[in-house]
Amino acid sequence: MQNEKDRDVTYSVVIGRVSTEDDERILETLESLYNQDEAPSLEVLLADRISDHVSQRIHSEYPDVTIIECPSTTDLPTMRTLATKQATGDFVLVTEDHCVPPRDWLKQFARAFAEHPEASAIGGSVVNGVTDTALDWATFLCEYAPMSPPIESGPNPNLAGMNVAYRREIFEEVDEQILTSGFWETTLHPLLHKQGHILVADDKVRIFHCKKFSLGLFLRQRFVYSRYYAGIRFASGQKAKRLTYAMASVVLPPLLTFRFFQNARHKASVRSHLAEAAPYLMLFYLVWGVGEAWGYLFGPRDALQEIE
Repeated sequence: MQNEKDRDVTYSVVIGRVSTEDDERILETLESLYNQDEAPSLEVLLADRISDHVSQRIHSEYPDVTIIECPSTTDLPTMRTLATKQATGDFVLVTEDHCVPPRDWLKQFARAFAEHPEASAIGGSVVNGVTDTALDWATFLCEYAPMSPPIESGPNPNLAGMNVAYRREIFEEVDEQILTSGFWETTLHPLLHKQGHILVADDKVRIFHCKKFSLGLFLRQRFVYSRYYAGIRFASGQKAKRLTYAMASVVLPPLLTFRFFQNARHKASVRSHLAEAAPYLMLFYLVWGVGEAWGYLFGPRDALQEIE
């Protein structure tokens, strides 16, 4: 039986602390969460694999945060799963340790679920919160241009993984192996959609992506994620398929470049930054293609654990 405090919790915010750069951004995240409009009832569950001086600051400055200490090799989906297992709220919200929600974030989720009572999950759009340099824009656009506002609101199985809320009861239906096998955008969301759950996108639910990457870290992360994605697509015994796809990865950089500019030019929020970001983006897409080829040829290895 839940105690009285547990029953009062409406929102359980799940965060994995994995960032090795811009690592104090999590303090801005927590400051915003604990100062939301209309002071909604919430709990914050922070799975932490860094365990450093920032962790100590969180302990002292935000004593209400539940910190789940994880080994340094724990991957992000497993960290989120561990935190979700401790959630007591009616809704489980997932964000990242470098994303800063506006003060009306929980209010907008409440409105969205009231407007869509049939929805099992609702996801919003992602706004660039670090805009000082061309590199800042390029790192954001490479990953999140499709999720930048405006996004089309309505039923949509493709929800942003760091700006999404779920009804907690759905996790009772999902095998834990699904939750820990990969990022929920590619594991949980397709499964929910296949099972008939309604997933809804809402452009008014916005969050700021605020991670300031160095060029070296972003290139490493882009390579690792691409290797992970390609490495899990086929079984290790499907060598012919792996070789074929590895060879086909040579066309990935120009294809990604074409698709990006074709889609991003329709978004007023990012259109004016395309030219300055373009040189970096072409480099990122080259690394993307190399990473996928590597993953097809040699498998994912420990790529999932290295993603932050």
